[in-house]
Parts: sequence; C-alpha cells; structure tokens
Amino acid sequence: FSQFGGEIAAGATVAITGSGTIKYTTDGREPKDFGSTISSGGTVTINNSLILKARSDYGSGNWSALNEATFSVGPIKDKLRITELMFHPTEPNDPCQEYVELKNIGTSALNLNLVKFTEGIHFTFPNMTLAAGDYILVVEDINVFNAKYGAGKNVAGQYTGNLANDGEHIRLEDAIGRTIHDFNYADGWQDVTDGDGFSLNIFDTSVDANDWNKQESW
Repeated sequence: FSQFGGEIAAGATVAITGSGTIKYTTDGREPKDFGSTISSGGTVTINNSLILKARSDYGSGNWSALNEATFSVGPIKDKLRITELMFHPTEPNDPCQEYVELKNIGTSALNLNLVKFTEGIHFTFPNMTLAAGDYILVVEDINVFNAKYGAGKNVAGQYTGNLANDGEHIRLEDAIGRTIHDFNYADGWQDVTDGDGFSLNIFDTSVDANDWNKQESW
C-alpha cells in the first residue's frame, strides 16, 4: 500500500502494487473469497474509515500473505464526544434501560465506522454518518429502551456488557485505536443519578477530553 493505514482525508486514494492477480476488500472480508481485482499500481478511494486488505494470487491456489491496514477518516478524535450516561436506572434496577449518548460537536458530518467502546461496554459502530450537531445512542437492549424512552431515537445499536452502578472505566477509540475518551465516572458524583431515574450529562463539550474524569464536569 502507498499508505499503510493511519489518518487519511476523505476522497484520498491508496495505491496497491504487487505481482500476480491482486484482489482487495474494504469491508474486512477475506480478499481470496470476496475481493475485487485491481491492477498493480491501481488505486482505491477512501471515503470512510475502513480496513483495507489485499492478497496476490500467483496461480494454482498460491496466495501471498495478507496485507492489511486500517484507515481513519475525519476528525473523530476531536469532534465526537460522550454527552450522557444512563448508568443506574430507576429502582428496581433494570440494567437493560441503560444507554450512552454521543454528539458530533463539529461543523461537518462524521463517519463513525469502526469507532469502538473498548472498556466498560463493548460496541463497534457500523458504517454510518453523524451530522454536525447531532446525537446518537448506544443502548443495552433496544426493545427495553424503546419501551422505556420511546421509539424513533437515533440508535446505533446494542452494546455488550453493562455500566456498573458504583462507577465504571469508559474507553472510546477511533478506527485506528487512538483515544477519544478514557475516563472513570462515580456513582456519588450526583445523588439523583444513583437509581433515581436521572442520567449524568456533561455540562460543556468544548472542554478538554480529560475533564470527563472530573465530577464538576457532569
């Protein structure tokens, strides 16, 4: 690859060179089975965060080793922020009512593909776009969420795991593993969020991402 992963501008191209018949994929699948054919020196246009994979077929089932790289498009690291945590719903506690809300604080749309929660909860965003100023949710259980809070919200999907009632370490990464958020919340920060049906909400999304660790930020 002319660029082996990392941050890249939307619409930029990556050249693939090699010998034999080159096949590649941009959706994480195996090129041998699902790849498109490209000539050596041909280019792939990168419009969203993705995993580029390629192999060369030298004939008679003789394939090269896998060449693989992850690309991140857009200012995800600086413009995607967690804005709300419902971590301890109304008693009797039903953890399936939990959710996390995020916002695009930038002035242009963000592609969320491969953005992922890696601590506290686990979820990888699909190839979707979040408009400037818009919010999106990840939830514990979509059916329970809709019954509790109403259908029609902008929900990306269901995460695995749950948010601990007594505090949790939350980590959110971009497609290439750079930290967006890495913080701990505590159940004692705001009494009404500890089983009284209220969520933690960030006061100011323009502050440094390190301030998510501070009680006074919520």
